[in-house]
Amino acid sequence: MKKTERVELLVLNKPGVLGRVAGHIRREGWNIKRLMVDELDAEDSGGAGDYAGVSRMEIDIEGTHTKLAQVMDRVLNLDCVISISMIQDGKKAVRSRPREKVLRRADLEQTIKAPAKKEGRFRILAINPGSTSTKFSVYDDETCILSKKIQHDSAQLARFGSVLKQKELRRNCIIKSLEEAEIAVSSLDAIAGRGGLLKPIESGTYSIGPKMLEDLHSATAAIHASALGAIIAAEMAESFSIPAYVVDPIVVDEMDRNAKLTGMPGVERSSVFHALNQKAIARRLAAELGMPYENTRFIVAHLGGGITIGAHRYGRVIDVNDALSGEGPFTPERTGAIPVIPVINMCFSGEYTEAEMIERVTKKGGMRAYLGTEDIRVVQKMINDGDEFAALVLDSMAYQVAKEIGAMGTVLEGLVDAIILTGGLAHSTRFTGAIKQRVDKLAPVHVFPGEDEMIALVEGVLRVLVGKEQAAQYS
Repeated sequence: MKKTERVELLVLNKPGVLGRVAGHIRREGWNIKRLMVDELDAEDSGGAGDYAGVSRMEIDIEGTHTKLAQVMDRVLNLDCVISISMIQDGKKAVRSRPREKVLRRADLEQTIKAPAKKEGRFRILAINPGSTSTKFSVYDDETCILSKKIQHDSAQLARFGSVLKQKELRRNCIIKSLEEAEIAVSSLDAIAGRGGLLKPIESGTYSIGPKMLEDLHSATAAIHASALGAIIAAEMAESFSIPAYVVDPIVVDEMDRNAKLTGMPGVERSSVFHALNQKAIARRLAAELGMPYENTRFIVAHLGGGITIGAHRYGRVIDVNDALSGEGPFTPERTGAIPVIPVINMCFSGEYTEAEMIERVTKKGGMRAYLGTEDIRVVQKMINDGDEFAALVLDSMAYQVAKEIGAMGTVLEGLVDAIILTGGLAHSTRFTGAIKQRVDKLAPVHVFPGEDEMIALVEGVLRVLVGKEQAAQYS
């Protein structure tokens, strides 16, 4: 007889912790019905306050009760798990990992030296610049040995005048951190960088060559810091005669011809979406289900500041909304699809410039326009405090996501193996629950909160280095 049990875990915020915990539970034959993750501040982390960044996981799992304790014992052996609590005999029982075996906050205040590279392993540097941060990680195969996020001062970045002029600052931050961790650049086998707004390309891992670099320096591609990921990767790689790659950039285009037409000649639908995370999470679920990704039919919803929902059919994303141009659901900061005539009237009213209208659609729309914040945690607090309009806004956003998932179900002709909810908003069980309530009759719903872009970059490069995939050439 199966029953649903709730367990709570305190875990360290280490790369891949969510996948490791969830993978252990699923491999034991338990089905995860609900998962919530909440990062704790030092003062509210209880007995874990002296540990490095800590989160609380709350998981509802369904399975055979007699095995629960055994499963939790094995999960507790993970070095990222601090403690586990569950209900036994009507009482809450807490099991803790020996404190001397868990990395503490004081330990992280010292510079962590990377382990020596083991023979037969590939060492890969992944670079993912954001608008005000530079994230990078070093992996030995799929094991992370260094992960850093450097926050840049917005005013300092503004003084550069353009994204491309920030290159030296961001590259120097990476090199300095590698030196502090005693990671020689000469020990790297490859470097992966996020690509910018390149021309539409097929999914895959691409060698960074002269033509790609030329396009990345163009005015269009260089409007976002992601272009710097590939540019910095290429420069560092050239110095040490190692390859540099991009993996599934946002311009991956595998859309069917039927999905392109809009009804207005001269305006076509574009494929601009969270290809890296969507593809990586789809591959991960396919592996868990024991299916090749190329044999699956998935709907993947990336839920973040931008929301993109793709129909994955046999390894190709045959339709997806272009959130950057205003398609799909409204998001924490974007309007999504809106009636066109009122927008045209606003454009010609004389009250707004072209730049102001674009900003209203892409940065100051959605939840932010209604509630003054794009932070879902703030909105949930508003709801908990009795704000009914905040509840309406959040539930309406979930409604529109569900509607778009339903549309992609028709694209897949109703034959859907699974629906995947991923991205930062997937941490909210209220939000994902509202979506699941409307779509779980279409297919089983799997939730993968957050986005593991670094490991996704590394996995794409590893497929090339071990010979599972041939690097594509951009032309």
